[in-house]
Amino acid sequence: MTVQRWELGQGPRRQAVAGGPIAEVVVGADQEVGVGVVDVTVPAGAVMPEHAHGNSATLLLPQEGKLRLVESKGGAVTELEPGSVATIPAGLHVRLENPGESEARMLVVLTPPDFAASVANWPEAT
Repeated sequence: MTVQRWELGQGPRRQAVAGGPIAEVVVGADQEVGVGVVDVTVPAGAVMPEHAHGNSATLLLPQEGKLRLVESKGGAVTELEPGSVATIPAGLHVRLENPGESEARMLVVLTPPDFAASVANWPEAT
């Protein structure tokens, strides 16, 4: 094994719901490195409806703007902005919101990378 390097902005952009977040799988399950990385852009006011990341534990690293995670059970709210980091346990259902007036961006790290494979199958962004 050796160090591998990937570039953001090189892959297809995917979108699960119209008007929702746009995702680029930077490192997917097919790279066999045990981790997936997805670059996610969330338009101002956009929402990703309730979802879970399957058996992937998730690390969120906000790069720009402000984001909000709302847990389905209990409604706990976690505010995110650059300089913060959040983890989502495997199987936890959350809703992702951009409450701001400008787009937000974050890197999402998944282990195992199974959910990155799911994102790679989303429709291409329009």
